[in-house]
Amino acid sequence: MRAAVAAIVLASLAAGCASEPPGPRTVEDRERGYRFVLPAGWRMIGYDARSDGKSLLTIDVHSLVGADPSFVAGLPRTILPQLEGWTLYYFVSDEPPVTRETEIGGRPAFEAVYRIRVRPADPPSLAEYWVVRNDNLLYILRATYPPGLAEADGEAVREILASWRFLEATSPAARPLQPPPSRDR
Repeated sequence: MRAAVAAIVLASLAAGCASEPPGPRTVEDRERGYRFVLPAGWRMIGYDARSDGKSLLTIDVHSLVGADPSFVAGLPRTILPQLEGWTLYYFVSDEPPVTRETEIGGRPAFEAVYRIRVRPADPPSLAEYWVVRNDNLLYILRATYPPGLAEADGEAVREILASWRFLEATSPAARPLQPPPSRDR
């Protein structure tokens, strides 16, 4: 009997300590309404996908219920000041973003790419945003890369976006859009 209990405890501990599988795997969040394939070498930490090289894809979902009607009518362009605020809070960027229309999960999407640096003397990298509306939810995806990884890890991010599917959100863990925190610390 003790041996059986010990085996169950050891199996439970091993399962709890096991890392994510090394190969691609499907990530699904029914509450927030999406599914995608996470490439090999990437891990989910909360609502962030992180590569082995420390590139990061953040998935924010915001409710548009009660949002200013002119803001909603102007989407996705009306989100640009917010994206710039978030970018300049964390990074140095001296250029306007390169923007284009695209598609994610069969929905029209907006892409904004900023050339960034962590500190002015650092090598450049990229912060990429994708904004897509699905009914009353606004999805804002942000990819940031350490210097030198934008090309390789950017390809993996585009694989994630190509595999993206919207689901009916069961109970969105969305929050209203808030202005970025002040840079005054």
